[in-house]
This record gives sequence, structure tokens and C-alpha cells, in this order.
Amino acid sequence: MRGIKVRKADGRLEPFDRRKIVRTCMKLRVERAEAERIADKISKMAYDGIPSSEILSAIYEEVKKTRPEYKHAHDLREAISMMRPKPDFEYFIGITLSSLGYRVESARILDGRCVEHEIDGVAMKGDEVLMVEVKHHVNPHTYTGLEVILAVHSTLRDLMEGYRLGLHRYPFTAALVACNTKISQHAERYARCVGIRYMGWRYPRALALEDLIARYKLYPTTMLRVLKRDQIERLGDRGIVTLKQLVETDTDRLMGILEIDRKEVEEVKDKARAILG
Repeated sequence: MRGIKVRKADGRLEPFDRRKIVRTCMKLRVERAEAERIADKISKMAYDGIPSSEILSAIYEEVKKTRPEYKHAHDLREAISMMRPKPDFEYFIGITLSSLGYRVESARILDGRCVEHEIDGVAMKGDEVLMVEVKHHVNPHTYTGLEVILAVHSTLRDLMEGYRLGLHRYPFTAALVACNTKISQHAERYARCVGIRYMGWRYPRALALEDLIARYKLYPTTMLRVLKRDQIERLGDRGIVTLKQLVETDTDRLMGILEIDRKEVEEVKDKARAILG
């Protein structure tokens, strides 16, 4: 596809890459041969300046032919952006970190040397004690910028001094910024320079949120088209933010939360199980 450019959501142009289509299909648990077929088909219909959203829509339309459960599902990135920043996305990040082996404590207010700080969480594993900052964007194409990393670095330094003075009990070793978008180049450069860790949508490789969701099957409840907004919010109020949690929740309890009958609850669970595979 030499010469064909893809227009990203922010207006940037980048070369068409057939391999990205294959990777996206495989993250949707499509067999390699089928993923290659889909990539071939979309490659033939691609044109110079094609929007990335059009390519993604075409991928989902093809995937639905072999994985009909995706007829009931929103696109993953869209589903994540549909979550409430608080408490749902913060719960979601806590579950993701727990899947990585961290012991996670929720939001709290701690005294630094200079002022008190409200942080989104603490994650601990071995000698690591991470101050967690969660950033959620409704627009999944928004960049998390330098100002976020600067603020987190400043907070971390003050809390480290606060611990040294005995003002709180957490010996922070680093900070982690977890977000559902990409991080700007300036933010990434500064984070690497000062040792701030970050979890973005597709990078860094070890902490790419999209990959972690697929690896641990942490699909959010917002993927299910059958659930109404108020039902998703009632689930979130009770800490149920993933399809795995929904499937594991007692049917009688879900009947009360979702305000639907047993048959409808079982249908919701069946759709969730189909996406989970």
C-alpha cells in the first residue's frame, strides 16, 4: 500500500500499515488466517486519506461475521472512554494493577512536607510503593499532557518528604500515571527523565492498557450495548466495572441492581460470557 496515508483523529497523516489491522483483529481473538483475510480485504478498499475510524469500523464489521458476539459490543477504546472517571475508571485501574500482582489501596489524602495531597491510589509489590494518579478522557484521542506529569512529579517529591518527616506511612518509590489515551511527546520525555512511570493506551509495551485488557480479559461493562447508562452507573457504584465481575455476580443481586427479571439478567450474562470467550 505504498503511498496511501491514513488520517488520524487528530488530523495527522501516517502511512497505511496492514499489520495494524492484523494485530487489531487478533486482539479481538480472531484466528491469524482470518485476520490476514480481513487485512487483505480492507487493504483493497483503502484510499489515500482514509480516516482511521473508517478502518476500525470496517474491521468490526468483518469481525462480527465470525465473532457474532461483537454485535452486542461497543469498540473497546470507545467503551473505556464511556466509563465515568470516578469511581468507575479508578476502580478499573485498580483491578488492572491487581492483575499485575500489585496490592492496591484506594484514594486517600496524605500530608506532604508542604501541603496535603489527595491521590487516586497506592500500589505495592515487593519493594515498590507507587503513588497512583488516574487520568480519564472522554475523548479517547486527547493526549495526556506535560502538565499532568509535572504535577505528579511535584506531588511525589512532597509526599516523599512527608514520609521522611513521619507525616504518613507510605515510603513511595515512584509514581504511576494511568490514563486511557496516548501521552504527549513532551510528557513522555519528561516522565522518562524524572522516573515517572505511565500506563497509556498502547504504550509503554509492558503497561499498555489495551494489551493488559486483552491479556487479563478486563473488558469493561460499557462494552455491552444491551446495558443502559443508568444500569452501568448502578453497577459502578457497587464496584462492578468489568464483564468478568458481572458474570461472577450473583443473579439475584444483579436483578436488584439492574432492575430487570431473571431471564434478562441471564441474557446479559450470556452476552458478557461470549465477549469474554
